[in-house]
Amino acid sequence: MNSFVNKIFSVLAISACSAFASVDAEMEGMEVVSRDDGTFLIAGPTYYFDRTLGAGGIHSESELWTPRKLRYRLLFNRMSVLPSWTPIATPSFWMKTGNELGDLIYHDFLTDAEDRPINRTPILEGGFRTPLFHGLWATFRLFQDDHYAFYTARKYRMDQVDGSFSFFGENWPFFSSAYGGIGYTNDFIDASILAGKEYLWIFTESSRWIPVEYKPRIEARAEIGNFSTTLVYENAEYQDKRKKETGERKEVNGSVVYSCSETCKRGMLQLSAGLAFRFVNDEGTVYTGLADDRVLWPFLEMGVRPMDNLKFDVMFGVNDRDWLVQDSVEYLIPALEKMNITVGAKNIAGTRLNPIADTHEYFDGDTISLTAAGRMNLLQGYVRFEDSLTNFFGFGLRGSFWAEYGAETFDAESFVKDKIFTYRHGDVSRINSWIKGVTGEFWLKLWLKDFFNFTALTGFERIDGDEKRFEVNPAEFYVSFNADWLINKTFRISHSLRYRSDAEWNLRTRNPYVVKGDWFWDATFEQRFPKWGMSLAGSIIQALGEEVIEAPNGGHSRIRFFCTAKKNF
Repeated sequence: MNSFVNKIFSVLAISACSAFASVDAEMEGMEVVSRDDGTFLIAGPTYYFDRTLGAGGIHSESELWTPRKLRYRLLFNRMSVLPSWTPIATPSFWMKTGNELGDLIYHDFLTDAEDRPINRTPILEGGFRTPLFHGLWATFRLFQDDHYAFYTARKYRMDQVDGSFSFFGENWPFFSSAYGGIGYTNDFIDASILAGKEYLWIFTESSRWIPVEYKPRIEARAEIGNFSTTLVYENAEYQDKRKKETGERKEVNGSVVYSCSETCKRGMLQLSAGLAFRFVNDEGTVYTGLADDRVLWPFLEMGVRPMDNLKFDVMFGVNDRDWLVQDSVEYLIPALEKMNITVGAKNIAGTRLNPIADTHEYFDGDTISLTAAGRMNLLQGYVRFEDSLTNFFGFGLRGSFWAEYGAETFDAESFVKDKIFTYRHGDVSRINSWIKGVTGEFWLKLWLKDFFNFTALTGFERIDGDEKRFEVNPAEFYVSFNADWLINKTFRISHSLRYRSDAEWNLRTRNPYVVKGDWFWDATFEQRFPKWGMSLAGSIIQALGEEVIEAPNGGHSRIRFFCTAKKNF
């Protein structure tokens, strides 16, 4: 015990010399791997439970639809950044690769095939975006993230699909994506059209991984003045080779949004309105369903700022099946010059967290309903205090109380064992009683111009309610130490050391699935070459912690290293 305590304090002493770290994510959308301020449990790049400690409620952030997620990918019933089809903004050429530590690649050359160690799974990416030519530009990207994939691939998933189900490698990654396209940009318009092919595994309410092959997927975007629009066509093919099942979904989805002008945004009243839509046409065996094969989701956003220190925000959406309201009020209390005191309250109410998602899942002759009767209501109040005591030191704290009635959950009626996986039957339902939570967070910051930035933060949460019906019992507390250095304005070091307490999945297996709390260390080292517009970066992720499975039917969260080379034009 003493040696363990000494080890912890020695690590803390090292960290105290060091980190609000901007440790690079292996892919955009995978920042949750290095988040320390809540509960983040990763089954794979296309599915994770992401919940910041002060968010309120018991749902994952990815389950909640908001207007800012309009260009996220809808994977079954969750809004996901990955696989990202957002074009890289800077004209550049880049390459990225990396592997889970323990894979000694040189063994492939030094040993016979039968003696070779089990291959760990790599991350691979390459792409470019050209400079503007009379406003025109072109881009191409091929990328996949194999991490978390190997454990499930060889034992199960390879028997479910034909071929390797990826552009390269034989690890059956959770996604393998490639696209290319052109765009046009000037002071008034920013437009692009991308087309490509994609292999993807989607995690469903029954806990199955469903393989989907998009061939093609086409996405067009345009921002013209105050209007923003997205239009996507997807030809999705489903299969289960073991059951000799195939199916196809042709889908058109997208959005149209009007936002008020910059002058309007600086005024007392800000307005924006939009329409999100989906139309599907299914043939054969498709494992999910959308009622009436379509959903139209008109919504309105409004902000009112009657004075500089007071603001009201509301989003309201409604259609023939659902409604959803998200509103908040926030007041900045006048205080000393460097002191900020903010009090606020927010409310979320509606029939579904994600009204544009599918309404049914089909599994072994059973129809799993993804909609629940009634509605949910989440109320939260918070206070935030932050003070910069000097030009190099500051601290802050945040406390909140929240209460939720009608939280979405799952009524598991039975479980099915299939080789290494456990599936469930039942329906999405509600917890028709009040769940209450109280949270507290505290942080210290040190900085020295652009050279050094250090943050230490800690937080706790206590929840009371029908915890056996929570999909996930969140971690109760965390602590983290983060730091950035920028040496000679060309060499960046970022690192993060953090601890998260136990979390528990309740409804995905017969017995609760406990994810033990642990320490983790992440770091990025980047050398910039401004004269040539180049940068080289390497990151190590998930060091110190145990290699565990963080979600039922998920893959191992292993220590890994990846590096990126980028040349800006």
